[in-house]
Amino acid sequence: MGGISFSAQHLPDLLSETAGYKAGLTLSVEQMCDLFSGTEYADIIQQAEKQGIRLRSEECEELFYALYHRIGYTEEEYRGWMVESARLFHKYKGDPTQLKLYTDISDLFVKRWQTMLEDAAKKGSKSLDPEPMLLEARKKFGNAGLKIMWEKIEIMDRAQRLSPHSTPQYEESHSSISLDGLYDGNAPKPEFGTYIDQRYINFLYRNPDKLAVMHWRKFEELTTEFFHREGYQVELGPGTDDDGVDVRIWNPKDVTSNPPLCIVQCKRTKAKVDKLVIKGLYADVEHFNAKQGLIVTTSELTPGARATITTRGYPIEEVNKTGVYEWLTKLRVCGTGIVRI
Repeated sequence: MGGISFSAQHLPDLLSETAGYKAGLTLSVEQMCDLFSGTEYADIIQQAEKQGIRLRSEECEELFYALYHRIGYTEEEYRGWMVESARLFHKYKGDPTQLKLYTDISDLFVKRWQTMLEDAAKKGSKSLDPEPMLLEARKKFGNAGLKIMWEKIEIMDRAQRLSPHSTPQYEESHSSISLDGLYDGNAPKPEFGTYIDQRYINFLYRNPDKLAVMHWRKFEELTTEFFHREGYQVELGPGTDDDGVDVRIWNPKDVTSNPPLCIVQCKRTKAKVDKLVIKGLYADVEHFNAKQGLIVTTSELTPGARATITTRGYPIEEVNKTGVYEWLTKLRVCGTGIVRI
């Protein structure tokens, strides 16, 4: 493939604007470099920002795909249409019968894909309907042919969605959000999510080391979001003057005028949580007549704090950084990223 020359700042602008158009999260050049710290991509972006750069076409695409993955937009790092097509071919090449079916489906795919594009153009539509192609594949080649056709359509759809050269905006987002909002707490009302935006969740899932430096209020919102999606009734505290109670939780069918099921104290910190916090939480549990307390932290409890819970029989449980990451794994939704700021 040929090379592409970028003037100073052009590649970082293109990189971030394209990812933002497709996914919806805004980052600065510094934040992009931080995500790629220790890799050649950070050096590429820095050079491109200051003096411009020339890259091979495939190198350029790989940089886009790597960024999609680092922000949590893709579950796995995409390798491009050619690589995925080659993988599918190798999946079937070992069996002559399967290889013949694969070849026949590939020929049908090429013919009908072009027809789909032409039909969409005539209708002035930006969407493609693969149903006729799938029905024809099943009619001619049975369910085995249908399966291969679906695999080829998925590969083409992924290529169109992720390619930096394609224009479709696949997410139904109305606006981009700044990654800064995760760190300074100044984020707009979530567009995807009730308490914290799904795009922040996806980012944290891919970058769990950022949990300890996110804004404390965002950490409280993340905790509230988790229990909300689990079906509990929740109340997020005001953030200040809350007497140490960050989140209140009730059973799904309970009324919030009743004592809460659980009082939650969120500790977004790099330091371990000591026994003074445990004693304070227990006092809150008693005061509000809750059944139990919960410490949610980006770190963990000190041995002394755990000993206090055990020896005094406090109804308090801990969700540490490992547990929070398990929450992120459960909350994470692929495909919900980036505009240069």
